[in-house]
Amino acid sequence: MKSRNGFTIIELLISLAIFSIIITMAIGLGVDPVGRAGLKGSSNELIGEINTLRGKAAKENRPVALSFTETTYKEHYFESGIWNPILTEHSPVNGQIATGTTISSSSTIVFNSQGILVDPTTFQIRGNITLTLTSEQSEGIKIRVYSYGGIKIKNTWRNSNEYASF
Repeated sequence: MKSRNGFTIIELLISLAIFSIIITMAIGLGVDPVGRAGLKGSSNELIGEINTLRGKAAKENRPVALSFTETTYKEHYFESGIWNPILTEHSPVNGQIATGTTISSSSTIVFNSQGILVDPTTFQIRGNITLTLTSEQSEGIKIRVYSYGGIKIKNTWRNSNEYASF
């Protein structure tokens, strides 16, 4: 009888299948796809609101603002020395972000009538503002609004230091 050296193809395939299952389980332990989806959805909605607000400032030829609490944001317009809430069907007064997501920012985003980021009290051009959205799993997204109105986003669960432009 002939002696056998090595493994059969069936043994190798079974070993490969078991190994791939273990690797898949190990990778999946640190990922929360539902939390990330809510975080991405909230950031995309917020970026849309910021872009809409910038356009509204130019269209209406007056300063407009977006203020934040931990879980909501509100739009305002400036008239007769007072910040008033915007009450239109297309821009909700009280935007709600995804459950489990929080906004970290003490800044109010204000655009002047040219769409430039300005200080809410002096209306002087200001520096960049960074908003951080975080999930319950401490993953996050940083949204940077530049003084010229541009927006960039960074996922903090990645090791990249690059911001993606929007």
